[in-house]
Amino acid sequence: MVTIKKRTIKRVIFWVAIIAVLVIGYQYFFDTDYPDINTPKPVFGNADATVKIIEFSDLQCPACKAAHPIVEQIKTEFGDRISFQYYHFPLRAVHPFAQKAAESVECANDQGKFFEYIDAAFAQSPNLQSKNLKVIASQVGLDRDKFDACLDSGAKRKVVEGDIRVGEARQIRGTPTFFINDKVLEDWDYAGFKTAIERELR
Repeated sequence: MVTIKKRTIKRVIFWVAIIAVLVIGYQYFFDTDYPDINTPKPVFGNADATVKIIEFSDLQCPACKAAHPIVEQIKTEFGDRISFQYYHFPLRAVHPFAQKAAESVECANDQGKFFEYIDAAFAQSPNLQSKNLKVIASQVGLDRDKFDACLDSGAKRKVVEGDIRVGEARQIRGTPTFFINDKVLEDWDYAGFKTAIERELR
């Protein structure tokens, strides 16, 4: 009887130790102190403008990088006559850094640097490994401790997944994809972009 009790106690101690290791490991690798912040996605220009532009993009996508200067030119030229929103659509099957890059934008958004971070990330693309994403954070003046905690925790994964679902509902097949007043922009070079906006303004 004493031997059986000793074996039972040993088993209990063994499983308690295993559970403790698993809990500690989970907290070390997955659980962080970064708060669950839901920062609204910013709108460039006038949110009530008659011309509403939405972009679905991937920061590691070469075509998206090529389109970015055109988008910036359009934003500068039309200003408050348009509203512009950026949505994440990382092509994870072909761009291994795109998911974390998208999450990093949302971490920057918590500190009010959404568009600034996108600009800096496109400048570095396709070199968007996590260490580079953190360097970019310093370049745009973010609090690194907060940013690193956000990025390492995966706290913004659900935000990116939400954007992907929106894109899938709109039947996005590639990036970049632009909508102007809910109509797909077929030709996103500068002339095509400008013509489509001016048509909507009329």
